[in-house]
Amino acid sequence: MMGCLSGIARYILFLFNFLILAAAAGLIAVGVLYKVNNVGLDVLSVSTYTIVVGVVIALIAFFGCCGAIKESRCLLSTYAYVMVTIFILQVVLIVLAFLAMKNGNLELDEEVKTYLTKIYENIFTSPEEADIVNTLQRYFECCGIDKSYTLVTNATSGLLIESCFSDTDTQQKVMYMKNCVNELRDFIMNNAKIIGGIAIGVALVELVAAIFSFCVKDNISRQHEFV
Repeated sequence: MMGCLSGIARYILFLFNFLILAAAAGLIAVGVLYKVNNVGLDVLSVSTYTIVVGVVIALIAFFGCCGAIKESRCLLSTYAYVMVTIFILQVVLIVLAFLAMKNGNLELDEEVKTYLTKIYENIFTSPEEADIVNTLQRYFECCGIDKSYTLVTNATSGLLIESCFSDTDTQQKVMYMKNCVNELRDFIMNNAKIIGGIAIGVALVELVAAIFSFCVKDNISRQHEFV
């Protein structure tokens, strides 16, 4: 009976990690394509991080996939301990995130403003960061991070950037009056529970994968004892 359950666990573990491996390959492909199409951009860009994350995920999934199909105790142990470590780190981060959210909006306001200021300061020199700001402002229908609008004003023309205005066919465009710091902060606060729920779900899946891996490894060890 235990051997049968272990066999099922082994194939579930293989299928799970095969799907993760495929997803990681897709992530790497997206990162590579983005980097190829944006050769002139900074090396430490979103595409670089995407590729690195994809490679790390692929490596972990490879251990689980090969360990399950080859019945390798070494690979299964490595995979299980890595998953347990990630699970513990993720739980700690989730707890810290929820504790930070309980401290109110003031700290979050400062963090969001600091983060956005770094991006806004480079919108006239970095096409990548200009795209981020334009997407942000159009999505939230906001303009700038303070009432001075200094960071979103072109120093040469003295005009605000296009994404500060609504896309209309009329000659008189309507300017977005909302502050992007407030809008992004509210978005984070409103979606914190959803993000936390997803993170908890992912952590539980990681824990189950680690348990399956330990079960399969123990069953393989018992089989070797009888040989």
